[in-house]
Amino acid sequence: MGTITEKLYTPVLQLSIVALTGALVWFAFIYYPKVINNYKTGNIPKQAFVKPVSATSTKFPIETEAYKIVYEEGASTYYAFVEGRNLDQFVINKNNAELAIKTALSLEKICSLNIVYASTQRIKVPQQFQGSSSCS
Repeated sequence: MGTITEKLYTPVLQLSIVALTGALVWFAFIYYPKVINNYKTGNIPKQAFVKPVSATSTKFPIETEAYKIVYEEGASTYYAFVEGRNLDQFVINKNNAELAIKTALSLEKICSLNIVYASTQRIKVPQQFQGSSSCS
């Protein structure tokens, strides 16, 4: 029994070493340089492996401690009532409200939407902070 194992062990070991060495050489000198060259020239796969996902579970109004967002269908307008005792807090909460709208509608930019931001603390908000921050 020992001699059969010894006779088979050496050729199997040599064959596996040759096969793994061949695979290593193929990946290192043929496949890998071809892939790198494709990426350098911009020849990357055009099809996306992951399809875009849309959020459908979030509905308006969206209400948190920092803001309340309401959608009025007749005017096609989103109203964001934003908390904040000073301008810094208002801007942070307004940006969070924008992110909530983007998430709810699965949009990258909300420039095409009609959004009205209003301060609940009645602070003076400069014109530059009244629109969407990603549209300037």
